[in-house]
Amino acid sequence: MTRLIPYPTLAGEVSLEIREAHLDSVPLSLALISTGERVIALHQVERENWEHARLSLRMRVPLQELTSGPWSEVSCAAVLNEKKTNTRVVTPLRHEADGVWVGNIELHHDDHLNTAMLTGHVVATVDGIPGRMIGSTVPSWTVDLQSRVPTTQKSIKQRWVDFSDEDNPHLNAYKSDPWAVDAVGDEPVVYLNSSFEGLGLLLGKTSGVDPQLRDLMRAQLAVEMWITLFNAAAYAIRLESGRPEWPGGWYDSVLRRMLPDMYPDRSPDDGLFELMEIRRRGDGGGDLQMRVLHAASKQSKFPRSLGGMFRTIHRTTAAASEEGTR
Repeated sequence: MTRLIPYPTLAGEVSLEIREAHLDSVPLSLALISTGERVIALHQVERENWEHARLSLRMRVPLQELTSGPWSEVSCAAVLNEKKTNTRVVTPLRHEADGVWVGNIELHHDDHLNTAMLTGHVVATVDGIPGRMIGSTVPSWTVDLQSRVPTTQKSIKQRWVDFSDEDNPHLNAYKSDPWAVDAVGDEPVVYLNSSFEGLGLLLGKTSGVDPQLRDLMRAQLAVEMWITLFNAAAYAIRLESGRPEWPGGWYDSVLRRMLPDMYPDRSPDDGLFELMEIRRRGDGGGDLQMRVLHAASKQSKFPRSLGGMFRTIHRTTAAASEEGTR
């Protein structure tokens, strides 16, 4: 499905870079800014009770399109948004040179809780109508107040818990299940049922268990985990001025990893738009779930694990058959 916008927009890339960052006027170590993953880690940077951070930005817009396109009064702004606290800060940027805008954006500690998304927007007058957004930076930067390391590729926590124990009432209803995935809150958790007979043997490092069987079980767990995380992330998407917005945090990471496998012929933004359309129409049905299962299987490498197990069974069966004919 092609996403239609009723006015011309920029086709070239709009980029946003962090030139430097300060925490309470003290320069922030560049080690806490990851350009590759577009993440800024602010959590416990030498001090827990910092008050404000200042990020120096440079935004680049494709110059040829800018000068030849059907728009006028072009301006740029940086938008800092955190859905958890309903905080939204818009900072106009200053035109520095052809195709380049610069400026600073302030982030106050008390206004944020977990992660904020930083995006650059290009606004212009098009067809006589001012304030039209003709471009934006993709993907956004993540300002993370909970991580020491600037990365979006965080491992999912796993905890061994007795599902039947009265101290874990939220898991008692699932005491017959081998595992459960909690995808509510700022950080997902996979609970492994320590009272499920044989699960520790299968998933642990104990010798005597076929490694391929162990890999298959772990892959099956991963498939279920990715499906659960995706469904939670899909329902975290919200509309902003009629357009779907990336939800930020771990939801953002899950969607960006799975959408390219679900919709390989579309951009991540178009995939996000399709999800919102399916939710609006209420007709997701089997096609969407098949796509989700396919993407989850690829993320967990389940087909490879299953194929390895089948090959082992085939070799074992063939060897036994050959032995029986002697």
